[in-house]
Amino acid sequence: MSGIKGIVILTRFNYIEITYGREKLKDFLDMIDVQGKESLIQPIVISKDYPEFFLKAIDELMLKKFFNNKDSAFLELGCWNARRLMPRYFQIYLDERNPESFLLQMQRMRYILIGLGEMHVSEIDTNSYWVRINYGQAYLESVRLSELGFLEEGCRLCGANNLQSTIQRRNDISVEYQINWKN
Repeated sequence: MSGIKGIVILTRFNYIEITYGREKLKDFLDMIDVQGKESLIQPIVISKDYPEFFLKAIDELMLKKFFNNKDSAFLELGCWNARRLMPRYFQIYLDERNPESFLLQMQRMRYILIGLGEMHVSEIDTNSYWVRINYGQAYLESVRLSELGFLEEGCRLCGANNLQSTIQRRNDISVEYQINWKN
């Protein structure tokens, strides 16, 4: 997972600051133990690539310090991110109440917003889509869950009701979902 975009790291820091306060974020930044940490203290450039080991260190510390060792909290982090980022990057799909187009646009923008791997979206039926994310190498469960949370909440914000997602296939480098909803 080399080449994580700065926005992925920045949204985690924003979550900590907004949820727990600026002092907890400062304490958190002091606790991160990773070579090259000074890159995380400077202003983070949202479109710049950062090494995957930065995100790994951040997520492991978040899991321990804020999420009580519950991986599932990263799913909610993804939802939280969607509520903040959707108006910035996907407003047209929010206005149109168009979850299908959101997924297709996310497929095109994933490299810009996340940076690693690739995403493919195919229509199965009306309001039913197959989403395959190939990370290109072993992925972190925190990354998978936060991305799934983002996709699910993004669809909901675009008008998808009674959304359900199920894992269809999964291995060390990719995951395939079926995402269904009602309008």
